[in-house]
Amino acid sequence: MNRIVKSRDGSKVFDTLRQDILKLTLAPGTVIDEASIATRHSVSRTPIREAIIQLISEGLVIRDRRVARVAPLNFDDLPRIYDALVASSRIVQRIAAEKRTETDLAEIEQRMREFDARCDEGNGVQRQDANVAFHMSIARAGRNHFFSDFYERMLLTSSRLSRACFSSEGDSEGRGNGELRQHLTETSRQHRLIFEAIRDRDVEAADRLAIEHQNLSFARLKVAIFSRASESSIKMPLDMAGSKAPRNG
Repeated sequence: MNRIVKSRDGSKVFDTLRQDILKLTLAPGTVIDEASIATRHSVSRTPIREAIIQLISEGLVIRDRRVARVAPLNFDDLPRIYDALVASSRIVQRIAAEKRTETDLAEIEQRMREFDARCDEGNGVQRQDANVAFHMSIARAGRNHFFSDFYERMLLTSSRLSRACFSSEGDSEGRGNGELRQHLTETSRQHRLIFEAIRDRDVEAADRLAIEHQNLSFARLKVAIFSRASESSIKMPLDMAGSKAPRNG
């Protein structure tokens, strides 16, 4: 029984910390304060340290001498992140097109519809979570955890960069933003094409669409980065510890 309780404690702490990091509630560079987390969740240090180890494996936390910190965001890494995400996207979509089952297709389609629903609701954080869920459902269809684990890490890194760039738009972004609405419409269209390629076992189409889809995402991200850099003199790498965390977006 104690093991089950500890496992639940560890999962709860991990999930909370992970969401706080992805939503930038815990800013890049912030020290993970084990004592305050233990008090907040009424747990011992053990599940907290286990959660930190998991977060390090995902690239969301780093060890800085004797303390753990939220991993910094380095916009100079954008070209390398793009290369890694394109390569891993092509692999997981090709394999999914080859190995998917009807059960896999049902999950992929469900995640696709959930993303579309989030687009109408206008919550940026939930929409981005739904987007990651869609792509990870494709990765799971390939049944190779080595590829899917790496792919997830790249998706999460890209998500943190996006949230840092678009956080000023707030949680209700998109309702009056024509450029964003156009981007989401094209994203949904490409999701549908990706789903159809995987459904039809069209490996080459799945490969081509992976490149097109990442080009779409990174084109918008690059515009936002350079726009904000010119307007507010963003320093790279971005380390917001000590400053107010931005609103989720």
